[in-house]
Amino acid sequence: MSIPTYTLGYPPDGASLGQTKSTIRNNLDGTFETLAVDHVNNNGSYVNSSGGDSSGPAGYHTIIHEVPQASVNTLTGYNQVFSGVPGTLVVNGTTTSAIPANSDQQLYSLTGAGILSQLTGHATGVTSTASVGGYQWIGGVLIQWAQVVPTASPQTFTFPIAFPNAVFSIVTGVNSTQVSSANTSVNAVTTTNFQLYTTKTNATNFYIAIGN
Repeated sequence: MSIPTYTLGYPPDGASLGQTKSTIRNNLDGTFETLAVDHVNNNGSYVNSSGGDSSGPAGYHTIIHEVPQASVNTLTGYNQVFSGVPGTLVVNGTTTSAIPANSDQQLYSLTGAGILSQLTGHATGVTSTASVGGYQWIGGVLIQWAQVVPTASPQTFTFPIAFPNAVFSIVTGVNSTQVSSANTSVNAVTTTNFQLYTTKTNATNFYIAIGN
């Protein structure tokens, strides 16, 4: 059943109850049914995910559905949580990074001071330079990982996807089942790649990179 359309200005001056009661009823029923969307209604009931009736505390959220935003600006003193499409969503006049670039909606947080954090978004099996890895946004931090087999030292490896802003840390290690021991280190780190130094080439190395 669709929610009745709300009609402003009811009851109008000079109108009788008989003339206006149908519209007033629609306004009241529509307000009640609108509040019940994604919430437990005033009577303490809601429709559960299976389509059946359930009960709960009146006014509590049952689920949150967000309409994707195209453009959002800072609201000083207030945090905003919203959804949008990476690479399309514009925040404070700047287009967000397309991570992931699959036109799927992701969650964001924008503080009252204008600090934007992408909260969700991931991909696995992403192929980069001589490696296969993945990435995951976690609360505004982008974590990337991959396994690589260096054939030289140093050798440059490209991250599965470029970090939009900065790289905070890279941790590397070597597969101990292939070599008894090896020293590894990194240098020349950029938002797109890094150099891997190792005392044992042609062995599988693993890395985790953290940034934003």
